[in-house]
Amino acid sequence: MSGRPLRSFAVLGFATTHTALAAEQLLKDLGVPVTPIPAPTSIGGALCGIALRLDPGDVERAETLLERAELPVAARGEIEDV
Repeated sequence: MSGRPLRSFAVLGFATTHTALAAEQLLKDLGVPVTPIPAPTSIGGALCGIALRLDPGDVERAETLLERAELPVAARGEIEDV
């Protein structure tokens, strides 16, 4: 274990890999820092294998941008990570 304290992160899950990758690129291009991670089973079962981890303070902006771009978020959740 790294010894670093765990932080809370928001996680957005997507129905398809195409949507997840398009969402990642769009958000990065628009200045929203995201990290692709394996989709945690805790946020839903019918998701592709990729989710996006982001700071909780960026969720509202990210969801607005994704909605405008017609890239639907299939699940939302929270995880703790370093």
